[in-house]
Amino acid sequence: MKKVITLEIGNSSWWKNKKYRKEAAAKIREIRRKGYNIQLLKRYRLDESNTILYGDYAIQNKNKKSNP
Repeated sequence: MKKVITLEIGNSSWWKNKKYRKEAAAKIREIRRKGYNIQLLKRYRLDESNTILYGDYAIQNKNKKSNP
């Protein structure tokens, strides 16, 4: 099963960038600890006066290999 989530991963302001990156890293770490693979699909900024950077991430279960 593959799922896509969007996280706020940065900002043009240095102190807001630090805050958003820290929060996004914590969320990604939490997802990985639960046993999922996570991969960045794209980074983008909305066409508004908003200065937030967004990232779309694909989440899927780790493949578990069975030993014969």
